[in-house]
Amino acid sequence: MDLTKLFVLGCLTITFPAIVIGERNFQVDWENNQFLKDGEPFRYVSGSFHYSRTPSSQWEDRMIKMKAGGLNAVQTYMMWNFHTQEEGKYDFTGDRDIENFLQIANDTGLLVVMRAGPYSCAEWEFGGFPWFLRQDDVILRSSDPKYLSYVDAWLDVLLPKFERFLYNNGGPIITVQFENEYGSYPTCDKAYLQHLVQKFREHLGPDVVLFTTDGFYTSYLECGALKSELVTVDFGTSTDPKEAFADKQKFQPYGPLVNSEYYTGWLNQWGDSFTYISAEDIATTLDKILAMNASVNFYMYVGGTNFAYWSGANSGDDENTYDITSYDYDSPISESGDTTWKYFVMKDTIAKYLPPPEIQVPDNSTKTSLKGVKLASKGTLLIYFDYLANASDYQSAKYPKSMEELGFDYGFVLYRTHLTKDYPENIKLSFPLNGIGDRVTILTAMSHNHSTATYLGTLDNKYRQVQELEINIGLQKGYYIVLICENRGRVNYGGDMQNQHKGIDGNVTLNGEVLEDWDMIHLKLEGMGTTILPPPDVPPSEAPVPIVYQAEVEMDIADTFLNCTSFSRGVAMVDTFNLGRYWNSLGPQQTLYVPKGIRTSTKFILTLVEFEERSVEEMVDFLDYPILNQLA
Repeated sequence: MDLTKLFVLGCLTITFPAIVIGERNFQVDWENNQFLKDGEPFRYVSGSFHYSRTPSSQWEDRMIKMKAGGLNAVQTYMMWNFHTQEEGKYDFTGDRDIENFLQIANDTGLLVVMRAGPYSCAEWEFGGFPWFLRQDDVILRSSDPKYLSYVDAWLDVLLPKFERFLYNNGGPIITVQFENEYGSYPTCDKAYLQHLVQKFREHLGPDVVLFTTDGFYTSYLECGALKSELVTVDFGTSTDPKEAFADKQKFQPYGPLVNSEYYTGWLNQWGDSFTYISAEDIATTLDKILAMNASVNFYMYVGGTNFAYWSGANSGDDENTYDITSYDYDSPISESGDTTWKYFVMKDTIAKYLPPPEIQVPDNSTKTSLKGVKLASKGTLLIYFDYLANASDYQSAKYPKSMEELGFDYGFVLYRTHLTKDYPENIKLSFPLNGIGDRVTILTAMSHNHSTATYLGTLDNKYRQVQELEINIGLQKGYYIVLICENRGRVNYGGDMQNQHKGIDGNVTLNGEVLEDWDMIHLKLEGMGTTILPPPDVPPSEAPVPIVYQAEVEMDIADTFLNCTSFSRGVAMVDTFNLGRYWNSLGPQQTLYVPKGIRTSTKFILTLVEFEERSVEEMVDFLDYPILNQLA
């Protein structure tokens, strides 16, 4: 070793622990730019599989297919908000049982690359942050003491669950990422990153291999990485691996080369065509990466689904754009767990560098279909807010409050207020700048249960402009103004994460007069699937949007895809399981994945809540194939 190398390594404060042959040990061999596993040179070829996007009943199937595809590791994200939707309360059961996920990986023979956060991104709601961080005036992703108090409380619960699964302790976890692509965020707070390192080592010990992930440009690495920890980069097929890794080595000259996100597809948003990346392009660049003795992780390797309200959003110049419900990602293993042509092309490329898998590729699951399911209109959603809401879902205030101020997390909020005077025709209902998050349906009703409501219009959030609705009918004293505000997903990436609110944020005026004395009711919709709802008080044909539709369905228990193209935009549920959002009037996604694991009976209740327009056909189909690239 020359003196230059000694000096650089000293600056990095990196030491070389003694290697005891025969002991279970995973570490970075900085001197020889490689990993060592049990004292032997090692590199991993892993695939991203997000346990939060797939029912736990299917985890083993997906991981066996990963192993059969030639991978030796699985990479997953921790989604903080998936485990805590109320401050101080945590759920690690069922589909949230991360220890079960790790045990399945270990039993399957896959190592684990753990991306522990606290921030994840991943086109997931608020990037994995719990919604209640927006209740407090915290500076996200910084060393702000308020923010760190939330982070530390979470890590004190999470990280001890990993300890027994560390490779050195007999488990599958070989590396652990802290934060994520921090160089792309404006705070650039190295004290924050160092705080995370200290916290991780406090729980996981001094020998755990910690790493960061950023875009490969040195400008990202300067803010996103610490030279004392392993630096990894991400890039796709359009980038020359030699150039990407050269930028990494400018920042951190030594250590193994790792592409932590090698893109097999790309994120997809409502209104855009589905993104495809060819198997041949992936194989060509993959060959170059592996020829450099680099480790690589495919993002994504297993597609998944943003069930319920978990899809994120991205901020634009005029309005947010929203990620589709499917997270298929054009992955080698599809959203429904099918191995694709891409899977086998990649398998052949991997086999040039790693020993071939000892297991055969399992068959894809059998899909089922059912055509012509007739739904019945159950009337306007308005009549069910009071019917389904609990006492904790109600609040009153002089002026409207945002969802975060109300303590409401996801779904929908109904705002209503009495009019104290008559208003003539051609009046304006106005919302403040950035005051709608994300879409508000506006109605008027004469009664408390809203059975005789009249639809007035809909407004979307448009940043940097005041939103107004012209009302061309007169409004009478004693009537209600009713606003249904829809949270379509919090921004998951970039600086606009910091300032967003959902619901109504600010005062609402009618002809310039501030409306006061509001009732606010929270609704997530899942409670609708417990039973067939009572008949509406008015003929369904006269009910205004949003409209609730239901059907009792009987079909085989198998994977299937709900095709509701006769509807426009809304939310669909199988019993109480929320399949997620559909937006067939926009596309590109036209079907919702229905995993067989969410049903235990051949009979179930299908519920659709339609927000745009009444369905003429009121019919849906269940298909044995997905439709993910059909724009309206």
